[in-house]
Amino acid sequence: MAEVEIQSGLYENTVGLVERFLEVATTDPIAAAMLLSGALFVTLAAGVFGVLTLGGVLSTLRRALPSGRAPPQRAR
Repeated sequence: MAEVEIQSGLYENTVGLVERFLEVATTDPIAAAMLLSGALFVTLAAGVFGVLTLGGVLSTLRRALPSGRAPPQRAR
């Protein structure tokens, strides 16, 4: 029962948030520009973080998998 309430509350809050952002964006052109620039900034930051995280995970997996090369020799 609580799971249904959480899911419907999440849906209602998401729809309400989108409606509120649209209301703010349509009242003033400066507010719309600020909203758009903020959304762009957050999207770019999240994208860069995602790419860096993916690169770190892939690098770790690549080191964990065996390769056809011999390990490097230590210098004496």
